[in-house]
Amino acid sequence: MKSLLRPALYPFTLLTLLAGCAEQEVETIHKTEDRLSAELLRGLTLDTVRLTAATRPVALTGRVALNADQTAPVYALTGGVVRQVPVSLGDQVRQGQVLAVIHSTQAADREQQQTSADLELAAARQQLATAESLHADGLLAEQDLAQARNNLQRARQEVGRQRKQAAVFGRSTTDATYTLRAPIAGFITEQHVAAGTQFTTGSLDHLFTISNLDRIWVLADVFQNDITKVKIGQAVEVTTLAYPATPFTGTIDKVYNLLHADSKTMKVRVQLPNLSYRLKPGMHARVLVHSTTTTQPQLTVPSSSVVFANDRRYVLVLKDARMLESREVQLLHTNGKESYVQAGVAPGEQVVSRNALLLYKELND
Repeated sequence: MKSLLRPALYPFTLLTLLAGCAEQEVETIHKTEDRLSAELLRGLTLDTVRLTAATRPVALTGRVALNADQTAPVYALTGGVVRQVPVSLGDQVRQGQVLAVIHSTQAADREQQQTSADLELAAARQQLATAESLHADGLLAEQDLAQARNNLQRARQEVGRQRKQAAVFGRSTTDATYTLRAPIAGFITEQHVAAGTQFTTGSLDHLFTISNLDRIWVLADVFQNDITKVKIGQAVEVTTLAYPATPFTGTIDKVYNLLHADSKTMKVRVQLPNLSYRLKPGMHARVLVHSTTTTQPQLTVPSSSVVFANDRRYVLVLKDARMLESREVQLLHTNGKESYVQAGVAPGEQVVSRNALLLYKELND
């Protein structure tokens, strides 16, 4: 095996089986040199070393969080005993879906009050009809007719109040139970009751939390020495342990202009679409913020062209139509798809930008 510590030139004929999508037969080595070079080059993906105005990214750590603008805690406005809970933590629910059925004496009282209000309204209507008939016959004073009309108006207001209350609480049934329904569509991210739970409004803050996960937040911590480097509108790439090779792109849409009391860091927020629900609340995330400030031009190569081997980094440089060179490079930093090189290559040189690791292993076996 050739040493990896010094550059070496390799005959291009060793690449006949690695020419990308073009499958080359071994017999092609007997063709003319010009034809051979053209066929093999068609199987390689090359890119050019360039001088590029560098932007040094800011690397932040953060986590995936619920979208607070699309999250709703669900309260029971009266205490009682939970009879049924037809949903579970993590379930996706639609707006209006039943979350729990609760037995409550207060619910029975409200039902009785609503029934009484309906009866009083019916009686007030009848009394007004009688008063209007008597007034027409001259048997009832104007003052008494006005009083009957006022009674009807108050009865209507009370029925309206009871119906609004029923809309908030959920209408009770004859066995003194009422249903608790989902105020929004989303996923159940918190659940604090089960069938048989007895509670009062003072002993339990809320029963469920529902969050719409179609659009998620990523909250990242910014250390004080990086505060001046981040601002609203900057492009970012978010990667997670679950999807290390799949960055999620977005922009900073909020900067929290205060420091956390313990960590002394400032938070920034990124909102990301999440229709496939791949991002889960609580995931750790790495947030790479692309700086808008540039420095002096630096040598750049595609990040896909860099090979890491034996604790060193290499690129495959095309020397001429028949030769590749495995060359060690020193990197300054990587910015997404580009890597900034301190030494090892020169502007204008061509490097292999696809299947570089596969070619490197083949050439160095």
